[in-house]
Amino acid sequence: MKLITRSAIALVFLIGLATPLLAQAPNVAVRIGPPPTPNACFPVKLKNLRPTPVVIQAAYITIFDQNNCKRTCDFKIALPKTLGPCQTTVFKICCAKPLPPTYIVYVRVAHNFGSNEGWFFRP
Repeated sequence: MKLITRSAIALVFLIGLATPLLAQAPNVAVRIGPPPTPNACFPVKLKNLRPTPVVIQAAYITIFDQNNCKRTCDFKIALPKTLGPCQTTVFKICCAKPLPPTYIVYVRVAHNFGSNEGWFFRP
């Protein structure tokens, strides 16, 4: 009984220590820049990190007010674009509402291998 219990505990620890190795590898790098003017348009740079082409389908932006944690803006843009290996593209995604003084921007990009996200903080 002691052998079974010790073996089970060792197996649980082995599985627990091996699970961080299964973390998601990013397929597309998402970088969000600050808006060049006080309007709510953010430049987003996407880079394919896979050795095969990636088909970008859509981009979603959500802006949160950092003072009260409320969602200020939600917007989706269709982006039918194919990126080859190590290829980069830049596009702008805008929000119709004015930006709060301090905000957090969340951009999620959907592609044929899943989705990747990026964050931008304005203190």
